[in-house]
Amino acid sequence: MEILKKYIRSWGVPIFAAVCGLVAFFMIFLKAIVISPDYLITAGKYSGLQVAFGFTLNNIKVFEPSVGIIFAFFFPLVGACTLIIGKGYKIAEIVAAAFLLVGGILALCAAHLLRGLYVGTPSLAGGAIASGVLALLGSAAAVGTVFLKD
Repeated sequence: MEILKKYIRSWGVPIFAAVCGLVAFFMIFLKAIVISPDYLITAGKYSGLQVAFGFTLNNIKVFEPSVGIIFAFFFPLVGACTLIIGKGYKIAEIVAAAFLLVGGILALCAAHLLRGLYVGTPSLAGGAIASGVLALLGSAAAVGTVFLKD
């Protein structure tokens, strides 16, 4: 039984945290921002790629590229890769937890990091919320691996 606990602590928890980070990154393809209509403007739902790297509609730049939103989706990927590559090193797990934590916080603040000429009130959609929650969950698991080891 002790061997199973040690195996789960050394392999299961870091793999869980890395999978959370990878899934948080892939949320970039889902809807991240919803613009609710003001006046006669129609509502729009935009994916994380459109919001992060810019979106043009009829030669009007609706969203400009936002470094904060790019970091919100790529920091969990960097954290997951750090966990996989640096398996067994405490410093790598702490750095990975920091990347996942910052990525999760930025993903949950994505509506405030928008830049562009949109009209309406932006709010978070499922992709940004799921990315933020998964990144924060992965960060908690990555920090847990540092303190759970013998």
